[in-house]
Amino acid sequence: MSNHIQIISFLSILWFVLLSFTSSFSDAKTVPLFFIFGDSLVDVGNNNYLHTIAKANVKPYGIDYTPSGGKPTGRFCNGKTFLDLTVDEFGGACYPPPSLSLSPDDDGTLCGVNYASSGGGILNETGALFLERISMDAQIDDYANTRQNMISNLGREKATELLKNAVFPIVVGSNDFLDNFLTPIIGKRKYIPEDVFIAQMLDLHYSQLIRLHSLDARFIIIWNVPPIGCMPLERQMNPWYGGECADSANELVSNYNKKLKNMITELRPKLSEVTLLFVDTYNVLNDLLLHKSDYGIEVAGEGCCRNVGPVVELFPCKETSIYCDDRSKYAFWDDYHPSEFVNRLSVKRYMDGDAKDVLPFNIRRAMKLRGF
Repeated sequence: MSNHIQIISFLSILWFVLLSFTSSFSDAKTVPLFFIFGDSLVDVGNNNYLHTIAKANVKPYGIDYTPSGGKPTGRFCNGKTFLDLTVDEFGGACYPPPSLSLSPDDDGTLCGVNYASSGGGILNETGALFLERISMDAQIDDYANTRQNMISNLGREKATELLKNAVFPIVVGSNDFLDNFLTPIIGKRKYIPEDVFIAQMLDLHYSQLIRLHSLDARFIIIWNVPPIGCMPLERQMNPWYGGECADSANELVSNYNKKLKNMITELRPKLSEVTLLFVDTYNVLNDLLLHKSDYGIEVAGEGCCRNVGPVVELFPCKETSIYCDDRSKYAFWDDYHPSEFVNRLSVKRYMDGDAKDVLPFNIRRAMKLRGF
């Protein structure tokens, strides 16, 4: 009788443990794959493999990037990009590697792939002054190859399931203005009206989004163009603004952003099964810069890493540059790119902000709706 009771007690405990394990397993959050498209704001090293002057593979880039021990990786930042931090928010165990670092038959199933390239833009000719770069169209071509590898390795059903549950961040458009329309001497603004140029960007971008959807993208997050007129380099190149933000450049991208927002609103109901978010990075960064003292930021008009002297350089952050000791006091790491500190502040808004920051709802809510 005693042995019988002991057996029943043991089985009861075992059943309780199994139920607890099953409950914990069912509550575990799925970490999606990330397939990242964009420019230097989210490039993690693709340009290291290209013949280009747009590279961030030298010190002091990466000085605060803990996964590499402070060594440069190709990220145009002192530390993590805002998409690194976004992946962290999803609970990712690794960051999507640069596509050019992978073998041709890689299927991206470890944690996704990053296709972003410094100098790349929506328009294929954008960034030509940097020599080699990967345009948005070419990045989608590379993703299509990854997708085909996944289908070959896993079968169409499993591959489609993984891709439809993946995240597709898109951070592109800045270079189309900085390194195309507004380029000194050779910029298209000399012979193409602003509205015509913007229409060309939007027409091509529309087709790019349609194509991504046809390639199983169902969770797409689009960041608009930040206030490029507030970048330190633009302030230097437009001295008549007295060191303040170049209003003309900001008005240009504001016009584009408004039309991009309208395009996405019109596109959303046309795409089946899609979660399509519009992140207003212009509003978020502009607010951080306007109210920098509220966030402990002391310097916004120059980058932490910069050259010494009055000469304006295309890439002023290099091994011979000076750089600040406290990066949290600077809005910008170099003359183009935000510091990790600002990236962290921005991601808080992207994840949990209201309708002024993300539409139709923030990334955190989208995660919950999609079961992450």
